[in-house]
Amino acid sequence: MRMHSFIWIGLVSLLLAGCSQNMEVVNSGERLEDSPKPVADTNAAPLARKGEGEKSEVPPFVKAYFMHTWVEALYGKPTQNKHPNPNWQSPLKDPVNGRVWCTDCHVSGQIDFSKIPKIRNPMVDDLEKDKQFMADLMKKWVGRLNSDEFGAKAKLRGAVTCLTCHATNPELD
Repeated sequence: MRMHSFIWIGLVSLLLAGCSQNMEVVNSGERLEDSPKPVADTNAAPLARKGEGEKSEVPPFVKAYFMHTWVEALYGKPTQNKHPNPNWQSPLKDPVNGRVWCTDCHVSGQIDFSKIPKIRNPMVDDLEKDKQFMADLMKKWVGRLNSDEFGAKAKLRGAVTCLTCHATNPELD
């Protein structure tokens, strides 16, 4: 029993000595009270990061609301726009099984779209009133839908335009 205690104490001592062999104690004499206060970066906005070449300050979950709405407009008559096209027809080759997915255009795999639900919040209400923002975002979305670079185009009967869902050009309304 006594021998086990000595062995145990010896092993613990070796372990502790080995752990501290790469440590360097540094003390500059500076105290927390004397150190400079951190300065907040007023330009930092963790939810509103600028993408490469993108000028938007809109958080992804807000854009996702609009994307959900516009994808729904590929399957059924868009009821949320102010001037819906009375002759609306689904632009999809197969409106039942030819579903357009977020990943048809967002191919990087960096975002798990299943975790971005369609949630209306006050920022959505404000941006919905900004005609230029909405027109620019919709043009970008329609551009991706019609682009050979992304998988959504293969699911379309033809090119999608603003007038696919709107009776009049939303930029001019």
